[in-house]
Amino acid sequence: MTTVATPRKSRLGCLTQLVLAAILGVGVFIGVVAVTAPWGFFMGGRFHLIPQWQGLGRLHSNTAGGDYVLYIFFSPKSGKGLGTTHVSGNGLLCTPRGETFYLSVGGDFEKNIKTDTNGKTANFYMSNRSVASQFSGNRKPSLELRGKWVNPDLVMDDHGSIARNFEPDGKLYTGHSLGRPYMAEVVPVTLHEGSKSEFESACAAAKTR
Repeated sequence: MTTVATPRKSRLGCLTQLVLAAILGVGVFIGVVAVTAPWGFFMGGRFHLIPQWQGLGRLHSNTAGGDYVLYIFFSPKSGKGLGTTHVSGNGLLCTPRGETFYLSVGGDFEKNIKTDTNGKTANFYMSNRSVASQFSGNRKPSLELRGKWVNPDLVMDDHGSIARNFEPDGKLYTGHSLGRPYMAEVVPVTLHEGSKSEFESACAAAKTR
């Protein structure tokens, strides 16, 4: 009996389909943002082909042990209850002890932002997104930034959150004391547009101080 071989799809064909699907997904995302959040292409005062922004800055805390370096990456996010100026993304925080925390980032910009971010208010909230924190329910460090765009930067302060989350030696505070000051020290920070590799270099430099 003669058997007829069934043609197998080539790996190249599958790869091509995946690439095309990814391109289509990016295209849909860009189209949605163009309609619902056009400001996403102009964050920081310059045009971004992909509606996203990433930046880093140094926070110096006298109360919590020294220099911290923060990196955040975010893009517009729409959805039920989020409004039209909401953003979400990820972040990294390195501490004076050399530890690095992976963060989930959410935030909101001033509602009438249109396509000009300059002078518009910005608020971010962040929490630990490690696997261990997901299981334990302890999302510390839980940080907050408040400020505004001063193009091309975000000029902000930490609303006391570094001192709330870290001990004087830079170790993560894991307690729940009701007597712990909520606003012991407010630390200013300016986030400049920059990459993850620049964050890693800044962390390495901070460790040598």
